[in-house]
Amino acid sequence: MNPSPTSPPQPRLADGTPARLGRYRIVRPISSGGMARVYEGRRESIAGVSTRVAIKVILPDFAGEARFRDLFINEARIGSLLNHQNLVQIQDFDLDDGVYFLVMEYVEGVTLRRCISLSRRNGQHIGRHIVAELGRQVAEGLHHAHTARNEAGNMLGLVHRDIKPSNLMLNPQGAVKVLDFGISKALLTQESRGAVRGTWGYMAPEQALCLDVGPQADVFGLAVVLFEMLTLEPLFPEKDESIIRALLEQDEAARRAARIMGQAGPLGNVLIRALQRDPAARYATAEDMARALAGIVGDPVLSREGLVAFQQQMVALDRQADGAEPPRRASTALVAPAALGPTGLGVGHPGALPDGPGLPVSVGSGMGADLQLGHRPDSLLRSSGPAQPRWGPLIAGLFTLTALAVIGFTGWRLLERPRVVAPSPAAVAPAAPKPAPAPKPSPSTAALATPVEEPAPADPAPKTPRDRPPDAPRPEPAAPRPAPAPAPAPAGVGEVATGSGLLTISSIPKARVTVDGRFIRDSPLYNFQVEAGAHVVVLDSEDGRRKSFKVEVAPNATARRTWSFDEDRFIE
Repeated sequence: MNPSPTSPPQPRLADGTPARLGRYRIVRPISSGGMARVYEGRRESIAGVSTRVAIKVILPDFAGEARFRDLFINEARIGSLLNHQNLVQIQDFDLDDGVYFLVMEYVEGVTLRRCISLSRRNGQHIGRHIVAELGRQVAEGLHHAHTARNEAGNMLGLVHRDIKPSNLMLNPQGAVKVLDFGISKALLTQESRGAVRGTWGYMAPEQALCLDVGPQADVFGLAVVLFEMLTLEPLFPEKDESIIRALLEQDEAARRAARIMGQAGPLGNVLIRALQRDPAARYATAEDMARALAGIVGDPVLSREGLVAFQQQMVALDRQADGAEPPRRASTALVAPAALGPTGLGVGHPGALPDGPGLPVSVGSGMGADLQLGHRPDSLLRSSGPAQPRWGPLIAGLFTLTALAVIGFTGWRLLERPRVVAPSPAAVAPAAPKPAPAPKPSPSTAALATPVEEPAPADPAPKTPRDRPPDAPRPEPAAPRPAPAPAPAPAGVGEVATGSGLLTISSIPKARVTVDGRFIRDSPLYNFQVEAGAHVVVLDSEDGRRKSFKVEVAPNATARRTWSFDEDRFIE
């Protein structure tokens, strides 16, 4: 909609942007990026209906450049083809008064960049299950973009290429939204080769080397964000582009992820795989990464409630930082999980985050979810009605005590009979001069057949050997059964020892990894399958240093070792 020559001049904001664009009224600026600025706007309709939207406009300094205009149009074209709960939805794209503008859904919330900043400033950790749930949602949104098709059914071949904390926003409903597809790559766009597109410190190695990129580049970028949320420090604090490029070529990303295995717990395995230098060694799709993160998260309902509570905590800290609210002391109470399943990690678990200031509230469920939160969800930790007597724990405790008593009495009865017979000398004496008949009546059988109250008649019995054969079959066959009970144990141990496990080896700096005399690959070696037992690992660094050590791999388990040649020690 263009104004007529006789219409009054359009009122403009301080930066020169028109106060109205089409049927949209500009309310206030929200954020500003490299080439565009985002405003809060209102789509005014009849009967006073006014919908809040986000309006993106190219900055006046770049509005006249065709390159930036093409990028802006590319973002609108691609965004209009995407429809997923974890992607910001494009609602309109138009030109008014010579200004291109993009209308998007208004996402109220905080960016993950702000979450990291607020948590670091207040000395608070972000729980690993919060990080895993954030990553799972982003990965699902990226998979939708990677597999999107146009109206004709053709693959778009879309790759975001700029996954970073400032492009991810968490809303009050606990949903993460992926923002800004401005520099995304798609088959429908043409671009010159040799230009690096993305943000240094978050881009994949192939992206930094100006090579072709695929969905695995976004997988790498997401893993970098998750690392930063978990540690509150960037994966690559280096500022020099050439240094970062060299570190990426040396597989330093995966190596740094291996150093935080104790803090990351099961999330560390996901990060190590997603941060591999070789795209083929990463997750093949973002959906595969989402599945791996879902296995850590557990109960999806508790996970969503955890994100809602975390978002509320971040908003409260944000208001305190702006002076809107008086500062409040962060809660450090620990809430023990109820009954964690196989994937749950409760307070005190070796893989759990250490106690201390931060967001240490832990909420668990029988499904294995263990959410590190900064705010206790009311729906999980307290009820709205009056307190009721808790009979369940009392009944469960009485039942447990009764069961333990029955088990203890049964075990005592089983062990009582061998304990009475063992000291009896009467059973041992006759067996000494008769080695030949040993296979028929065992000493323990004779002891059980002879009553303890009558030891005297047992002595003269061996003087008449002819009388013993008829007496031998008299003991009941069921009596000696408790004695051979331990026999199956060695067989079970032998069966477990024949299993296999996984071996993950890393080193600083990069080294050749040899396992049992066979070269496998340069470090890091991730989840290499070997037989259970001891294995000899040899690391040969590029500067000629060597380290040889033995690793014990348990069946169905993963053994991890990270050796630092510079520090001459293993890094936990």
